[in-house]
Amino acid sequence: MAGLAAILAAIRARVGDAARFMARPTPHGAPLPWGGALLLALGTVFALDLALDGLAAWLTALADSYAPFLPAERVEETTLAEDLFGYLLLAPVLEELVYRGWLTGRVAALRFAAFGFAAQAMLFATLFLDAGLAMPVALGAVALVLAGLVQWSATRERDTAVPEWFTRHFHWFVWGSTLLFGLVHLGNYEALSSPWGVLVVLPQTIGGLLLAYTRTRLGLRAAMLHHAAYNALFLASDYGWW
Repeated sequence: MAGLAAILAAIRARVGDAARFMARPTPHGAPLPWGGALLLALGTVFALDLALDGLAAWLTALADSYAPFLPAERVEETTLAEDLFGYLLLAPVLEELVYRGWLTGRVAALRFAAFGFAAQAMLFATLFLDAGLAMPVALGAVALVLAGLVQWSATRERDTAVPEWFTRHFHWFVWGSTLLFGLVHLGNYEALSSPWGVLVVLPQTIGGLLLAYTRTRLGLRAAMLHHAAYNALFLASDYGWW
């Protein structure tokens, strides 16, 4: 019983800490080492993510049933292998690197963020380009991310200082990158017919905020695992595996 009480106390403390982070994100020091404590914390945050995202999706769907405003999901022809690679490997790794990998605030990581967000802007631009230009620009974006990874690898041991301005404005960096992370997912839906349609990505935005918590408290690898697990559940539901 004492062990169960300790587990429940740890879960309550983790939920409270996550709630405080969502209200006002704060930086953190070294993440938990891999082990039972980290897995319990990760499972707790993941369950909280599913609960809040499910509630957000239910509320927006309920509102949409009275006055339709949500856009339809964009349907694309993909194979199972492509979906498994994209959802379980590519998105968790690249999106966590670009949107949250730099939340340590170290100079080398912030430089990588500049590369990553520039690449994101290029990918966004491909939505408005014809097919002949879109592919070269998309490839350029990938090359930019790779260049960012190279510079980060070369400087991460040297440029470890955290600028004071980053720590002072940390909450704005988290909220801003989280909002951008959510809005990028509008690409998964048809064009909006109402400004309220932006609420379709409310679950992804909430999830992005909790991924930022996972990244800062539990580490980048834990955030990638959190992201991949979430995508795995989405993929299983999309394919009717449950």
